[in-house]
Amino acid sequence: MDALNYLYQALDQKIYNQAFYNELSVKVTNPAARRLFTRLRDEEMVHIEMLQKEITAIEAKPFPVNRIISTFKA
Repeated sequence: MDALNYLYQALDQKIYNQAFYNELSVKVTNPAARRLFTRLRDEEMVHIEMLQKEITAIEAKPFPVNRIISTFKA
């Protein structure tokens, strides 16, 4: 598996975590716990943005040419 696939897997997990923390912050009644889950949700968003930028940067790079195959016949 290449780096891009690992980044996509990490992104999926971070999105799941963010939704999980958001759901808990809505359901919990304790204000301190709500603040904790809200902070964790917001931290996951920062991670999501970083992963998205890295994925975009990798996908925007053209692949290097490893060899040129000539079809010219003399």
